[in-house]
Amino acid sequence: MYCATLVFAMSIGFALLEVGSVSIRNTKSVLVKNVLDLCASGVAYYAVGYGLAWGAGEDGFAGRDGFGMRSAKFDSANHATAAGAHANAFFSACFAATSATIVSGAVAERFPFQSYAVLSSVVAGVIFPIVSHWAWAENGWANPVRGGGRVLFDVGVLDYAGSGVVHVTGGLCALWAVYVVGARAGRFSHGRRANDMPQQNPVYQVIGGMLMWYGWFGFNCGSVRTLAEEHLITVARVGLVTALSGCLGGITVVCIDMYRDRSRVRPARMINGILTALVSSSGGAAFVEIGVSLVIGVVAGVLYVWASDFMVRKKLDDVVDAVAVHFFGGIWGIVASALFSAPKFLKHFYGDSYKGCGLLYGCSHGGAVFGAALVFLLALCAWVSVTALAVLAVLKYFNALRVSADRECNGLDRSMHGGSSYTEFQTTIFRFKDKSGSESQMEMRVRAGDAARFAMVLSEIMETDAKPTSVATSRRSSTSDGSLTPSPSQSPGRSSAPLLPGDLGSLGEAKLTITEE
Repeated sequence: MYCATLVFAMSIGFALLEVGSVSIRNTKSVLVKNVLDLCASGVAYYAVGYGLAWGAGEDGFAGRDGFGMRSAKFDSANHATAAGAHANAFFSACFAATSATIVSGAVAERFPFQSYAVLSSVVAGVIFPIVSHWAWAENGWANPVRGGGRVLFDVGVLDYAGSGVVHVTGGLCALWAVYVVGARAGRFSHGRRANDMPQQNPVYQVIGGMLMWYGWFGFNCGSVRTLAEEHLITVARVGLVTALSGCLGGITVVCIDMYRDRSRVRPARMINGILTALVSSSGGAAFVEIGVSLVIGVVAGVLYVWASDFMVRKKLDDVVDAVAVHFFGGIWGIVASALFSAPKFLKHFYGDSYKGCGLLYGCSHGGAVFGAALVFLLALCAWVSVTALAVLAVLKYFNALRVSADRECNGLDRSMHGGSSYTEFQTTIFRFKDKSGSESQMEMRVRAGDAARFAMVLSEIMETDAKPTSVATSRRSSTSDGSLTPSPSQSPGRSSAPLLPGDLGSLGEAKLTITEE
């Protein structure tokens, strides 16, 4: 349960990372979608997803019972079993929400939140649960220790914490959503040139990414799903593999960007390098040697840089690079697990009867493990593509795939969420005396909070006997075309805010006040 709460808290990191990556005009939109994702995916997983993921089913494709958790009855005869089922349901529901929320950041700033609620519910309630049934349910067709029926290539797929089940699933849904919805207005110019779009705060990006890294220890360590004494060493090793992979992913992206971009390092790309490595570590964190985590992290960092550039070249507008991080990072995680899984760790985790090992270890079933990984990835991509495109096609049919051009340009906060989150620009009136001593004034439009800086610059370029005496500001929010409209979040009234001496620059003895109108 503790690890499940860490995974749940990752949603805070997702929200902060996305808020920091969009324009301030879409702050509320991102926040609403992230909270709505938790609500919608939680209900969908409880009602439908849990039964599809963990219910009994002879064909290995999907569960046939347990919907609404009716199979986990709490009474004196089976309270231990029911408690375990409840804990597993909560942990799995957090995984489902994680897979669904990947889409949110990719299509931010132009996807209606109502449509996102529909897509999120389908991902968490149908698409993800069936994939998780394949790999993790007792009778799933790709489970390495399938309880009944033939095991895939006698070894199954090695996806310990969901590089494929969680991240390739969510990343591929995001890829199709980005492709079908289209790019934001102004993102790409003619000739495949990509334009930088407004991003409001790198602080949010870094804090969000670090919170996700923290939650990832619950994501990976909790996937052991037991605290039996024989698995404690596995939990400890998983934690170290998770930490080192993230470190090398971030360092690799920093080094590449310093080499390619004249020593300029962007925080968002460094964070995404870390996250890509964490995604890649999830597939085999319990099966690989600690030193292998360094290889996983380095390759993940290189892969992220390539995948991010690839998306831009193809004019696929992914706001937070979710596809590069989760889809491509998840594929590498499955492949890395099939290459580097040590036989001793696999036997310790699955039992002495397990035959497989990583391809590079050269055992008799190494090729089967690698083949099973490829088959699982192909089946996963086929299932996710068909279902995700079907949902997107329905949304497009009802004209609910994208907001109108006016709403997109003005920002979704103003048009759909009750007004702007911040005062973006303000009308500022600088009053001063000229040489003759008569009062004059100058009206300018400046970014909120910059009035004092403009007053300082104005005083420096004016003659010594012509200095500003006051600054009156009318706080208003601006639209993308520069027009001014009153901000509903600001109430009328007047207040005086004294400035510190350091803010006044060379104003000398001139008295400067800021008056809100």
